[in-house]
Amino acid sequence: MAEMQAEMKAISTKSSDSRFDTYEKKVVRTEVTENSNPNNGVAFLRENPEDPALNQYWYSQNSVDALTQEVSRLITKYGKDFKVAFLSTPSIYFALEEEQRSQCYVFDYDKKWDEDRGFVFYDFNDPTNVTSNHEQQDTGKTLDLKGAFHLMVIDPPFITREVWEKYTESAKFLLNSPPGPSSDGTGMIIGTTVAENAPFMNELLSCDAQVFMPSIPNLVYQYNCYANFDDAEFLGKKNPEIIED
Repeated sequence: MAEMQAEMKAISTKSSDSRFDTYEKKVVRTEVTENSNPNNGVAFLRENPEDPALNQYWYSQNSVDALTQEVSRLITKYGKDFKVAFLSTPSIYFALEEEQRSQCYVFDYDKKWDEDRGFVFYDFNDPTNVTSNHEQQDTGKTLDLKGAFHLMVIDPPFITREVWEKYTESAKFLLNSPPGPSSDGTGMIIGTTVAENAPFMNELLSCDAQVFMPSIPNLVYQYNCYANFDDAEFLGKKNPEIIED
């Protein structure tokens, strides 16, 4: 654990010394309220304080809602066989309703959630070493995660290309095309990172910037949302929290 934290701190320092220091945050409001969509996002934000040692910085409640709604829409669209992997995005995973969360897994380095059915320990330095410790209820066998997912939601703890390359390796290992006659072997991706990473987000993952920009209240950088599919609904709307230039 200590070695991992030291490595993460080193990468974070590298990022802090980069060109991203000039990328200013443009947030107008990010408070947690009681008047949001009736999901578990509020509880997650209140019960899970960010851990700076792990570079944990959560989306605002409004941003959790928007991202959760997009994922929920896709689960509803594709049905019961549609599987979602949340890489380093526990706030979105836990905000889903329980029925939809049963089709999802959350991949994270923080083992505080390891009692959850969908938890998979994930170290981005070992991108394809992912095995669920939980048994499938129907077969009693450990689930094979390779190619098991149709959508991946990604928010790495760092903004560097080196880290995104490792997450890309995980995405290619875990993803498959959504169920249906038009399946072409390409999985769906939603990712968040700074605007200046747009060129390699397209190069690595064929993702393009969306209209929605998430708010991350305690992070110094303003992020964009990226996706590799064209019909995003909730990511096609502006976030009222973000001040436009």
